[in-house]
Amino acid sequence: METIYDISRETGFSIATVSKVINNYSGVNEKTRKIIKAKIEEMGFMPNSTARTLATKKSWMIAIVFEEEQGAGIVHPHYSNILQGFKQTAGKLGYDIIFLNSFLGEKRLSFAEHCRFRNVDGVLLAVSANFTDQIKDILDVEIPKVSVETVYPGVPTIISDNKMAGKQAMEHLYMLGHKKIATIAAPQDTIAGRERLQAYREFLKENNLEYRPQFCVEAEKYNKTAGMKAVNLLLQQCRDEFPTAIYAAYDDYACAAMEILTEKGFKIPEDMSIVGNDDLPIASYASPGITTVRQNRDDIGAQAAKILVDMIEKKDQMVYPEITRIPTKLIVRQTTFKKK
Repeated sequence: METIYDISRETGFSIATVSKVINNYSGVNEKTRKIIKAKIEEMGFMPNSTARTLATKKSWMIAIVFEEEQGAGIVHPHYSNILQGFKQTAGKLGYDIIFLNSFLGEKRLSFAEHCRFRNVDGVLLAVSANFTDQIKDILDVEIPKVSVETVYPGVPTIISDNKMAGKQAMEHLYMLGHKKIATIAAPQDTIAGRERLQAYREFLKENNLEYRPQFCVEAEKYNKTAGMKAVNLLLQQCRDEFPTAIYAAYDDYACAAMEILTEKGFKIPEDMSIVGNDDLPIASYASPGITTVRQNRDDIGAQAAKILVDMIEKKDQMVYPEITRIPTKLIVRQTTFKKK
């Protein structure tokens, strides 16, 4: 097996310089770095992880704390792409990832204890708001961490620009001639739910459209069952005056609206236009396809990895914004229609 000494001998550079390149440290000019990297690739050099840990006093591992309400795990339609984007970028930057749980063998550990046991260098928090109590211990630990869902004091958070998403949905409906726009809001104990509803209300005000309380219903959870309950409530509230369009702040709510309205004889989109949010797989599979606002989940994960690695390697030299917002994009399909 080739060693760092072989790389040093073949390139003519010192062991210290070769080590800096292997560990992606600064202080090496680009020409030298390219020569050493080329030789590493040519010789098939693979650094020994134990030696690397001893030399750098780092584990080169990042822990992921992942908790969500639906029980879907890492195939969850929202989190899966975020975690994949994080994993790929962290790997390119030289880090492996592990998922933390509350047990090590048969012994129960707190997340903070598990971090110490694994000697991880940083933590990604992919945790919905309802699990905050379970991670209080890790929030108190002085270890670099970022979040991709819930905002915690002092922890950089990378999320979609939810207000942009809400306004993109409303602008699309407004440009199609809709003035009576209802909304199925997401839970208000989440930042996405609050910001998307805020965008809805701000858009109405900015465009001199009347805010009708009966046109606004909050779903209890992020799932289709909660969406169906909210849609039925909306229809009860709007018996005297129906909207011509619905902004559903989550794609499952849009699916629920399509199903219930179709059963009641509405034609989608001729009688009711619907815009969802998130561009979950169901939005493209549904018939008709759901017009929605796409989150760039891969970029959320990638940006989270970059910021976390910067925090690990630069420590207190950088100041990061509390929230980094990733732009969203309107995806027009078949559930919206120009009002006559």
